[in-house]
Amino acid sequence: MHYQIGAGFQLICNTLKDKTESDYQCQRFEIAELLKTLNATEKLLIAKYFCKLPWNIGSLYVLGILHELRILTATEFILSYNSSDDVQLILNDFFESEFELITNLFINSTMDSGNGLRLNEILEVSLENLFKDLIAKPDLNNLSYAKYINNALLKIIQKHLDVIVRLHQSSITAAFQNFSSWINEGVDELKFPKDLYENLLANHLEESLNYILKLANMENFRDWKFYLILLQTLCSANNEKAGPFVRKHLKAHLKQCATLPGKRSMMNLLLTARASNAVTMDISKNLDLYANWYKNNIGEMKFFLKADEFHNVMNLLDQCIAYESELDYLEIHAAISISPPVLCGKIVQSYKSKCKQRLQQIKKGVPGVNVDESIIIEDSN
Repeated sequence: MHYQIGAGFQLICNTLKDKTESDYQCQRFEIAELLKTLNATEKLLIAKYFCKLPWNIGSLYVLGILHELRILTATEFILSYNSSDDVQLILNDFFESEFELITNLFINSTMDSGNGLRLNEILEVSLENLFKDLIAKPDLNNLSYAKYINNALLKIIQKHLDVIVRLHQSSITAAFQNFSSWINEGVDELKFPKDLYENLLANHLEESLNYILKLANMENFRDWKFYLILLQTLCSANNEKAGPFVRKHLKAHLKQCATLPGKRSMMNLLLTARASNAVTMDISKNLDLYANWYKNNIGEMKFFLKADEFHNVMNLLDQCIAYESELDYLEIHAAISISPPVLCGKIVQSYKSKCKQRLQQIKKGVPGVNVDESIIIEDSN
């Protein structure tokens, strides 16, 4: 192995510096061949030299070559920085092109090590910044980088989902009040959830659904807006596969509400059913799909629930009426018959009556339950 510094080493350093200052990218092969002439010591020195150069217009292109030749990996380069602000600016470029660089970071962020933890923190901040920018400017990035991590570890997919759902916090009460406006925003204004599905989540649909459904069941979960938007995105993108998966989940969730009654759990059930059935561009069809779900599950629940379980579900539905703010869904509840088991007819009649009363209140502009968003609300029970 050679340990001497060749006469051409300084020329290579100058060439790399010049290339970082230019956006001319047609000499990749020539630069790579030049770097291959370096011995082990020179490669180490080149890596250190590049890490000290200012990040410039051509730096991403040069780093891509260094990474490809394993002279300097993306992970090694990013970890050489102490300034988090500088790192975030560099990662903005990583998300635009040379996608093997960002892929390297994501893969190494899953490692159980100090560097893995540091990379994980860096990437979470970077993804949050990216998605916030895409809320303001939907066409800023089409998330093409995600194609390069399509076969990546499930942890990487979960990281993306975690960051997205945390973009907006709200109570479950607010989710009832804002459900349609949030879904409409997701469909009409936000592009990045669809891009993420096409580039990353399409081949991991059930895993993605399973993960966000579990998130929503966590105690004190307050990330309802983007949970609902993501759920709607996944279900509308491939309803043939997502529909049966979510319906099975909802059936099990209803059984859980019947055996371990909780108001928040029932509200979660109703919201999840609404978002997972909003799969077409026709609002009337979406309401019909929800009505079919409600009829087959709530309307016919006497056929798969015991009398005491039926009673528990009706009590929970009764408690949820005060939170309803949208006529369309409450009209479905008021119109669809619920077959009661023996001695349960009165509770069904009472529920129907309260639904109709709440409908009249909504028509008169009487708001639903209003809660201070800054505190943990009582609907966590």
